[in-house]
Amino acid sequence: MFGFAAWREWNSGVTDLVDRLRDDVLRREPALVLSYAGRRWALTRGESVSIGRASHCTIQLPDDDHISRCALSLRVLDDCVLIQNSSASKPAVLRPPVGEDRVLEPGAGTTSMPFRIFRIVVAGRGGVAIGVEADASALTPDLSVPDETTRSCPTVTSPITFTAAQRRILVELCRPLLTRSGAAVRPADYEEIGQRLGLKPFHVRNVIKKLREELTGHGVPGLTDTEVAAARDGFRWPLARWLVRNGLVSSDDIGGQLPVAPVEDMNLADDLRGHERHDD
Repeated sequence: MFGFAAWREWNSGVTDLVDRLRDDVLRREPALVLSYAGRRWALTRGESVSIGRASHCTIQLPDDDHISRCALSLRVLDDCVLIQNSSASKPAVLRPPVGEDRVLEPGAGTTSMPFRIFRIVVAGRGGVAIGVEADASALTPDLSVPDETTRSCPTVTSPITFTAAQRRILVELCRPLLTRSGAAVRPADYEEIGQRLGLKPFHVRNVIKKLREELTGHGVPGLTDTEVAAARDGFRWPLARWLVRNGLVSSDDIGGQLPVAPVEDMNLADDLRGHERHDD
């Protein structure tokens, strides 16, 4: 007969064994799938790949001297992908299905969080975009699914309450950020918003200006007249970014997403100009 102490020790050992077996199974299952030029690579947790035009790279890109020989390396972590720009001179881009690009400067790194599907893009000669498709949906949790582990009240992210009319204008302001990718991502202008809602552009401008001033008074940064670059477009960019990043406008408000243009059709020359240093 087991005593209580012996049973507890035995039970702890069994639990540890089950945990190790589960972790081992997880590490053997494909967690990341990469696709390029009709080929697929399935990676498990802990595995790495290299991307570039050199023959020794796991994923070999075209023999284009504008692409680095060793452009990038990817390593599969427990819940995301670590992306390292291995180039000494060429920037690269992490491009989500919708929303702004995340530029990786030469030598810089980032993780794929929170994206489950994304592209790794480099610019070839003439700014032609060359991309590797990545599917990390088996690896990265879906953050859009509510966490049922807490019963606390939702976090309040807006210092003011928008009226229904104001929200319609703000949703249309953010629509391109939530339905486009790459160079096509930008906030809608006053005329576009007016056309979609049947309003005069001048009225749209005044509503956004009033909201900006109210938010500035509540301490939201980047919306004041001292921000010269942002002032040129009426602060539409910082306002739209703040709304999207704080979850005040989301894809749920849009009512569906537009198809994303193929990465091969996008030109990166303007996007990455100024990030390059010298050929490597």
